[in-house]
Amino acid sequence: MPADTGPVLRALKRMMAMRHYMRSQTVEGVTDTRAIDEVGLSVAQVEEMYRYLAIANYEDRFVIPTSHREMAGDAFAERNGCGFTFGDGCHGSDSKFNLFNSSRIDAINITEVRDKAEGE
Repeated sequence: MPADTGPVLRALKRMMAMRHYMRSQTVEGVTDTRAIDEVGLSVAQVEEMYRYLAIANYEDRFVIPTSHREMAGDAFAERNGCGFTFGDGCHGSDSKFNLFNSSRIDAINITEVRDKAEGE
């Protein structure tokens, strides 16, 4: 059973109309309501949408999770830690997983090189 794409398309059209209306106000200095009239929105609805979707308060932009000092571990040892890994620590991964889903794989199999060197 195919999904109903109507609500998604309607929401995207409303967001595009909001952008067009706000751009006409801020850039051109003209209030052009043709786009929002076409999708059935009022000026008040567009202003509210813009407030929620486009402008975040300063305290909402950067949210740093709070923690209790007694529950926090010593972060000094983690300061030079690794970035994103696949759960195998700071060394290279043995998996051939490619995060970017491309056909290019630059993985070097180190274990085969070591085995050949030890056998000689």
